[in-house]
Amino acid sequence: MKEPRWRAVLCWGSVLTFLTLPLLIFTLAIASQEFGWTHFHEHVKDYKFLGNFYQSVTALTFGLSGLRSIDKYVETKNGKSPP
Repeated sequence: MKEPRWRAVLCWGSVLTFLTLPLLIFTLAIASQEFGWTHFHEHVKDYKFLGNFYQSVTALTFGLSGLRSIDKYVETKNGKSPP
């Protein structure tokens, strides 16, 4: 059985966010010091919300990493052969 498209989009979107968000923050910190913008470390408190956001994205990424794994376990437990 094929996975629904919304699940695949959600999974890959969360994986991309999981992998690129730390790199984006690191790049902003480096760029702010290189180009003389307002120093990033002075405004770190403004970005505290990213901790909770990143925890949610991490949970979503790990939860979706095994698409249909629970469904396959239940089907096997009930005696049905998995697709």
